Order: sequence, then C-alpha cells, then structure tokens
Amino acid sequence: MTAEHQACEEHFVTHTTQQYDGRFVVKLPTKMEPNQLGASRLSAERRLHAIEHRLERDPQLKVHYHSFMKEYEELGHMEPVKSQEGKTTCYFLPHHPVFKATSTTTKTRVVFDGGAKTSNGLSLNDIQQVGPTVQQDLYSTVLRFRTHQVCYTADIAKMYRQIVVHPEDRNLQRILWRYSSEEPIQEYKLTTVTYGTSSAPFLATRCLKKLADDNKVQYLRAVQVLSNDFNVDNLLSGISTVEDAIKLQRELTSLLQTAGLTLRKWASNHSTFMNTIPREVQETQPTFSLENDDGVTTL
Repeated sequence: MTAEHQACEEHFVTHTTQQYDGRFVVKLPTKMEPNQLGASRLSAERRLHAIEHRLERDPQLKVHYHSFMKEYEELGHMEPVKSQEGKTTCYFLPHHPVFKATSTTTKTRVVFDGGAKTSNGLSLNDIQQVGPTVQQDLYSTVLRFRTHQVCYTADIAKMYRQIVVHPEDRNLQRILWRYSSEEPIQEYKLTTVTYGTSSAPFLATRCLKKLADDNKVQYLRAVQVLSNDFNVDNLLSGISTVEDAIKLQRELTSLLQTAGLTLRKWASNHSTFMNTIPREVQETQPTFSLENDDGVTTL
C-alpha cells in the first residue's frame, strides 16, 4: 500500500466502532484539516434552485425525488441541523437525480456531489483519503462464480446507508432541502456513509472486511464468501450442492444481520434453492437458465 493507503487503513482501525445494534460507526479519513475548506452554502443553494426548476418541469421526477428524500429523512439517514450548530466548520453537498432503468428497486436516486468546489477551490473529496482497494478484483470473482454447480447472486440493501458516520463528522455532510419553494430552505446533515464522497467505497467495503475478520470462528464458511465473493455490495457466489447452498445462504444472511445489513434481490440457477428464500427478498425474476436468453444481470 502507498503511504496514504496505510494512513487510511490505520485511521479506520483506530476510529471504527460498532453501535449497540451492531451497525458500524466510522469517521471520515481526511488528509487535510476541514477548516481549510472554503464556503460552500451559496453554491449548494444555487444547485438546489436549479433542481427545483427541473422538478417543476418534470412532475413525475418530482414525485420520485421527493419520495427518495422523504425516505432518507424517515429512516434517520439525514437529520435537521439545529440552530446552535451554525458556526462550526461545515461543507454543503449539492445533490441531483440519477436514473438506472435496469434497477428493480429504485430507478431514480438522489446522489450527492462531494466533488463540488468551495470558494477556495477545494472540495470535500479533495481533503479525503480514498483508501486502498479492499476486495478481490472483479475478474477473479466472476471467474469463480462461473465454476459453481449452484450459483446465486444478491446485493446488500442500501449498504452505504447502513454504516453510520460519527456525529463529529456529519457537518461535513450537510445538504440543503425543502419540499416546496414556498418553504424556507432547511439545512440537514447526512448521518451515514454517502454515495458521491471519495472515501465511501473504502469505508463500506472495509466494514465488510472487518465483519469477516471479527467472525472467523462462528461463521467460518460465510466469512470466506464475505471475503472473496463480493464486489462492493454485490454478491456473486455458489457451491456444489443445493443443500450446502441453502445452509450457506442462511449463515451469510445471519452474519450480515449482526451488522444491520440485509441481503436482498436473490437469484439463482436452481429453483429448489430459491424456494427457501422469502419472496420479498427475491429478485423479480429469481431463476434463470443458460440455455436461453432469459436472465438477470449479475452486476
């Protein structure tokens, strides 16, 4: 690892804890002091006005955008800023929609721009350490996936947002939002690891590695899958028999739930395996065959 990668790893080991419910709590790995950031609120406010104009022109997008933000707030993934917090060092993340037509869950998502420059040309991403690559390379993972008799895929629901950011760092993840242009603009803090910030992939995947490292005795086989068969939040794995696949699925599900992580969108080439999976966490097209064009994408 480079010196920065090593520093980022040491920062994670030193500062990462777990809550009473098992969820990981991380601190943002910075390589510069946050007080070196310039002003960012005015730029974020301009971006908010631009988004509001866009939403007024597209009523369907407006419904999806508001729904996404409402869920974010209801789940506690963002919280209002209290009046006495105004003078602390902070950074405002602009936000915008992205579309994923192939998604079977959320086709419209709101993403946050950690690369937006402040008044002095620095962004939140500029002062963060990116961190080393933690998981195995995708090529190896896909090759192994193709060798199994019984193969299955799944992903971790809202993985980044299940990892809590330490309260001391949340002012670096402020956003501006309101549900109507007639309301005053409200300041919020994002309370979890946020897509669009440069350290997010490292923090999330490193938490999976820590979960594996901490449970090698109790969940031996599941730990091997967690360590070798994930690409970010996507699981591509399998085994030789249906019976072992069912046992491994249950063990892996149990292991991840100890950290507040839920596997969903399960799919497999074997219907007997899929019959043991609750319908609500199955992919919409749960089984597929290599003999025809039917299927689900693995990534």
